[in-house]
Amino acid sequence: SGALLPCRVDLLDDYDEESGYACLIGATLDNYVSVRGNEDMKREDMELAAEFDILDEGEFMAGNVMHINFGKRKFDTIVANGVLAAVDADVDPTAAIPMEDMDLVLEKLVSLLNPGGVVYLIGTEPLGKVDGPGEVYGEVMNVFDSVKSLSGEYPKRNLSAKWINRKLSSLGLNVYTSTLFPVDHSYEDMAHTIDETRELLQDNVAGSVPHDVKNSYYKMLKELEARVKKATDNGPVFAGEHTYIIAAEYNPQSELAAATVTIPTIYQPKKYYKKDIKPTVELLATTPLAPGQMEEYKWANNDPYDGFSARIGIPPELVQVTTEYIKKLGLWDLMIDTIYNDPMEPDSTRFYNLTSPFGDGGRNVTWGAKRPGNFYGSDSDMHWFDISDEAAHEDTLRALAKGGYDDVLNAIGTYLGLDHLVTFSIGVLAVTKADKGYVHVDFQDSGKRAFNFLFNLQTPSDDPELTVIEEDVLGNRRRGQVKYQPNFGVLNGDDGMHATNECNHRALGGVRITVSIFISELQEESLEQVAGHDKYYFPFGNMDWIWAQRGRHWNKDGTVSLVNDKGRAPFEAEDEMEGCEEKVGLGKEKCLVNGPERKLCFKTCGTFMTEDKFRPGEERRTVFGW
Repeated sequence: SGALLPCRVDLLDDYDEESGYACLIGATLDNYVSVRGNEDMKREDMELAAEFDILDEGEFMAGNVMHINFGKRKFDTIVANGVLAAVDADVDPTAAIPMEDMDLVLEKLVSLLNPGGVVYLIGTEPLGKVDGPGEVYGEVMNVFDSVKSLSGEYPKRNLSAKWINRKLSSLGLNVYTSTLFPVDHSYEDMAHTIDETRELLQDNVAGSVPHDVKNSYYKMLKELEARVKKATDNGPVFAGEHTYIIAAEYNPQSELAAATVTIPTIYQPKKYYKKDIKPTVELLATTPLAPGQMEEYKWANNDPYDGFSARIGIPPELVQVTTEYIKKLGLWDLMIDTIYNDPMEPDSTRFYNLTSPFGDGGRNVTWGAKRPGNFYGSDSDMHWFDISDEAAHEDTLRALAKGGYDDVLNAIGTYLGLDHLVTFSIGVLAVTKADKGYVHVDFQDSGKRAFNFLFNLQTPSDDPELTVIEEDVLGNRRRGQVKYQPNFGVLNGDDGMHATNECNHRALGGVRITVSIFISELQEESLEQVAGHDKYYFPFGNMDWIWAQRGRHWNKDGTVSLVNDKGRAPFEAEDEMEGCEEKVGLGKEKCLVNGPERKLCFKTCGTFMTEDKFRPGEERRTVFGW
């Protein structure tokens, strides 16, 4: 019983300490022959072969291996499980060979091997003495054998691995491994043997065992049963028994091959391999960065970081201008009030109509707030505040342009040799307490064409805010930490694993506030991945709108930027759900509810700006006031 799991190629984890699990090493075969003691056992083997989808490759026989005529057939591999066991005839009718004749069984097996063939022998060694709780099992077996003898049955003894090694060697085989595996016995195992012993006594109707002797045995068994229960209070115990696995290669070139292994070794389980998922924090290499300068992560010992993440120097006005914009928008106070006085339930969403501080005023923009669920055991009160319509998107781009964000785009595009870039999603992250951050990557396999850029606006402590993680193929991690500074931001690209660092700012009433921006070099082959990154938020995976942004904020020729941005290509939104005008409600209430109407009734809800308001081809500072 238990699960069958594939072994790691490196065998670092073979599930030794995982109760109920077994580790399987794959093998390849062209054909095979299965020999079982009787028809019922043969049928069981056939059912198992069918389960593993190898029934057609096999031939199935029933009977005693000593009596089966294999003709001239020879085999490359023979697995002999239990053929040398001391089994009674009432348990296995084919067990007619005396233990002293088991050398004949070995000779038969060897005669069936091809030169260079290997025989694997699996069986149980004679029970040895042991000190401790398990010694009671030896006493149980002694009583069992005694009752068998009184009943006229001769107790059999298994062969030792040492004897088998020596015999195989004399038959011209090279024993290259001989290992003993300790066997633990549970209460049920020992109680079953005690029950068998009672049955033998009860079946002794011929009177060979006197009544008073029987009563003495019953009393002894009752005492043993109590001792067994006590011995196994904490689970199965080692009782001096070992299973052997012996492997030997047939070498007909030598009349007498010296065994490589003569004395079996006792198997020592490897320590269960545990992934190191919270290692000691290591230092990352850091150097001062000028605005527009980009430096990939590397560890302080000069090891490269295996994901794509970097620090980018930002102009001093970016933090100041962005903070001022968010405050004038009314979002700053809204974030703090929400997280302290009106916190959202995990995995819930709200929407807010705010007024742009740009131009003549009076232009409405929509922002949304989401408190995500705690993914994969993470635990924090982080709230995400995101642009929720195209008007908010365009408005926020103007603030970034005013803050010198063009330096960031130029750093990314130039460093990576890209053709063009666009910013397609903007949000603000607010958190006061995180007991465990959500470890994740934002993108994989984009070919270094999709990124998340973070820069901090406020942090209430001197502790690092961001955890940087590297993970190897076995799941072991290296961990670094980044302390945000007003002169750089962090870029996370393909396989850039990261998480919010643990924090608690509530005692001082503080909130950590960080801007999160998604950037991409849009290509046809990467469009679907970018659009599918998160359909929960604006622009809801609308690939036509995303494609209309292509290349508008930076290109390698230097002919476009946020400062002189002329907007996206022409785009007319269409509802992607029938009956939107009726479904959104009279006051379009469902346009501000996170449901299918909001995500599909693009035209009815006014999620995207109409062309007369957007005015493609005109500079944004003319359209929006900066």
